[in-house]
Amino acid sequence: MFAIIMAGGAGTRLWPLSRRGTPKQLLALTGDTSLLQQTVGRLQTLLKPHDIYVITSQAHVRATQEQLPHIPPDNVLGEPLARSTAVAAALATVMARRESDEVALVLPADHFIADEEAFAAGLREASRAAERGYLVTLGVVPTHAATGYGYIKAAAPLHASSRTALVERFVEKPDAPTADAFIAEGGYYWNSGIFVWRVYAFRQAIERFQPQLGAALERIEGLHRVPGWLSEVRDILEEVPAISIDVGIAEAAAAEGRMAVVPLEAGWSDIGSWSSLLEALSAAEGKDLVASGRHLDRDSHRVLVHGGDRLVVTVGLEDVIIVDTPDALLVCSRDRAEEIKPVLDEIARTAGDRYL
Repeated sequence: MFAIIMAGGAGTRLWPLSRRGTPKQLLALTGDTSLLQQTVGRLQTLLKPHDIYVITSQAHVRATQEQLPHIPPDNVLGEPLARSTAVAAALATVMARRESDEVALVLPADHFIADEEAFAAGLREASRAAERGYLVTLGVVPTHAATGYGYIKAAAPLHASSRTALVERFVEKPDAPTADAFIAEGGYYWNSGIFVWRVYAFRQAIERFQPQLGAALERIEGLHRVPGWLSEVRDILEEVPAISIDVGIAEAAAAEGRMAVVPLEAGWSDIGSWSSLLEALSAAEGKDLVASGRHLDRDSHRVLVHGGDRLVVTVGLEDVIIVDTPDALLVCSRDRAEEIKPVLDEIARTAGDRYL
């Protein structure tokens, strides 16, 4: 068994802390170590360091290697061209050169997990289903009717003594009434974006559902790995459209009864926005005001403050996000934290790339 950690995201919704040069997976947002380091750390009960691979942009290879000195440097794989998660996972599988019958854990680098033992148990259960030939995902047991996550509808259990079930379908992020209906009906899980499968099962799914990507992988496998070979990989991948695992592989596999879901209750969050970071840290720390850096407060609630050396004082605030960096300050309503990404487009137009 081995793991592929996908660390190519930009994390733009966590601006101004997450920038092009320091994406969120390299930041210490939920503790003393980065999200990437925490992701690798929670795999240590399952895998040896040489069985853990990280695929990231070529621009971040060195920084990633520096954060993970116990992992072989060659296990940090530079992706020459961003083409979404299915292409990243497929390319990493080819570059890792593992056996076709091995089980691969494929997971993002930037998630938060409060209960690491429950998470490891979920991966073990998923690997057992993967050994039977299924493509498997972890479905997070929902705690509320969230509209910021996609959902997974479970079908019949694989066997009576297990909660692992076939996937009936994947559902895009719903509106509030639809999310309420999902929770009321039951049998729905949040889509974690974490997958487990045998290498050959994944390659078969690519060849069946994404033949253009499959043909590209065959060409890449035939390349000689001499200095500069990644430029040839880039040329090959330029012909391949961006394909996510969810849309390009999982939905089609579910329709054919080849996708399974393992329920996960481990305090999971994708840390997709400042609001979700506040939610995750509030739950983990048991308080509704979360602050870092120099901070004083009087009677504020449901507030996140991420500061540094400069003193930040909050008085009587509710549902507010404050992020203070040396060159940019963000203050926003918690329920509008998802709007940061379009604001960055305006910043780029008016101030250039210096703040990005």
